[in-house]
Amino acid sequence: MIRMDKILFPTDFSEFSKNALRYAISFAQEYKAKLIVLHVIENIYPYSGFAETAFPVVELYTDVEKYAQKEMESLAGGNVPKDLSVETIITRGTPFLEIVNAAKEKEVDLIVIATHGRTGLEHVFFGSTAEKVVRKAPCPVLTIRNPEHEFVHP
Repeated sequence: MIRMDKILFPTDFSEFSKNALRYAISFAQEYKAKLIVLHVIENIYPYSGFAETAFPVVELYTDVEKYAQKEMESLAGGNVPKDLSVETIITRGTPFLEIVNAAKEKEVDLIVIATHGRTGLEHVFFGSTAEKVVRKAPCPVLTIRNPEHEFVHP
């Protein structure tokens, strides 16, 4: 029998992610698993043409972290059933690396992640976070595409 005690749900707060959250919640409820919601703030590298005083990275991080905390509270508070065990994490780094590291550290059994459907040159040059997570994850990964049909809870 498959056991799922911990499910990792990485989010960028996009509509794609909000759709994927429904799947993560459904699996967590079905398996009575803990849901770990993770948001990664990408590293900010100031362009060398900007003066430090004109582009204060520390203040920018503070603003981004405040925004992320607000979004996380809204996401976890408004969408997740009260009887579900939820842990929220906000961290900095390269998204796919932080997702894979969190999966290892938290010993998760499943990652549920949204895809953004990049195609063409954008996909060739940048790839996707979801694709990199699938390749490097220590556990199964469920990728959720943008819905063409409405989600139906079984």
